[in-house]
Amino acid sequence: MGLMYLIDTLRLDPVASIKTGLRIIHFVGLALGLGAATVLDLMILKFFLKGKVTTDQWNVFHFGSRIVNAGLILLWITGLGFLAYYSAFDPIRLGNEKVWAKMTIVLILTINGVFLHMAVLPRVKAQIGRSLLDGMSTGQRSLFFASGALSATSWYVPLLLGAMPQLNFVVPMTTILQAYALLLALALLTTQFVILALRDADGTDGQTIRQGRTDPVMGTA
Repeated sequence: MGLMYLIDTLRLDPVASIKTGLRIIHFVGLALGLGAATVLDLMILKFFLKGKVTTDQWNVFHFGSRIVNAGLILLWITGLGFLAYYSAFDPIRLGNEKVWAKMTIVLILTINGVFLHMAVLPRVKAQIGRSLLDGMSTGQRSLFFASGALSATSWYVPLLLGAMPQLNFVVPMTTILQAYALLLALALLTTQFVILALRDADGTDGQTIRQGRTDPVMGTA
């Protein structure tokens, strides 16, 4: 009886039920992507930078990246679903610039995700048995860490925006993206300090990699 009552309640307002369904799927996608991306960043900091990359760690890292992809796909499905919902039932919401700012950030996150899968993942796999940064030049390290900083920032900012309904219809899209750019700049600056610390720690000048070695993924130093 309780289940039928729930079903009947949802049937009373199917439009609201559609929106609720989109929200649930959106939250699941955000939880999957944000959670997995955070775990991958922690794996890099905890295991890959100082220790050697093992096959088991790579398998976990690769599986985590697939979870991030799944979360990103759900964000796109629900994001486009919300746009369709607003167009059909609540067109005034299309004037909320926070929505378009979030879509822009997710687009940036997607482009960065393509780079991660084309360049970073193969690099991590190629480093099995060695430290993750072994043989990288300073430029390659910068690119590697910048991609990670972009990923982390672009996952957390949509979460923050979703938790701030007071921004709806008030703050322009350009202002939100400017704040996002500032946070991203701070994250990138932090990675540069990390790179300098690592360079000093390993006693290299960060400009050369092993002689005769060509990196098929991130270029030749």
